[in-house]
Formats: sequence, C-alpha cells, structure tokens
Amino acid sequence: MKKYLVYIGSVYAAKNKLEKSIQDLLIPNDRMLLDKKDIRSFKENIIAQIIFINQENRRCNPKNVSWYEDGTNHRDFGLTGVDCISFYLYEIKTKYELDNGN
Repeated sequence: MKKYLVYIGSVYAAKNKLEKSIQDLLIPNDRMLLDKKDIRSFKENIIAQIIFINQENRRCNPKNVSWYEDGTNHRDFGLTGVDCISFYLYEIKTKYELDNGN
C-alpha cells in the first residue's frame, strides 16, 4: 500500500497568536507516515482545525488555507495560505528494507 510522508520544510517566525497556534498544530505531525487511504481525512481534519483556530483568534486576520497538488509525476500535496510554515505530504512509492549483510 502506498504511503505518504508528512514533512515540514521550514518554520518561520510567527507574527501573532494565530500563526503560533497553527504551527503548534502542524509541527507534531512532522515526519509522520500516513496510509494512502487516510490522506483525504487527514487533509480535511487539518483544514477543519485551522478554521477552528481562525475562530479562536478573531482579532488576527484569518488564514484561508487549502491543499494544492504538486504538478510533477508524483502525487504530492502542499498546504497553501499559511506563510509561517511550509507543510507537505510526499508520496512514497517504494519500500526499502535494510540488509544486515548476512
């Protein structure tokens, strides 16, 4: 079964409580493996949680986030609309196994 790697490329200085809360939501997911069947619900859950964080921080300009698909041959995704963090889902196509040399 295909898997996806959750990857954070960069974390930038948060300008306000909203951005800090979004970073606190996304950072614990770094380098997590997801099954392909779970990708849709994971993406929907991230969007829903960010919408909730927007409502909790009404004094800050809300973040209008969405997912985009990478235009390459891979089925990679990135989160757009958040300037304080680079958040990606990378498709893993091959399973590698280590050989102990025996």
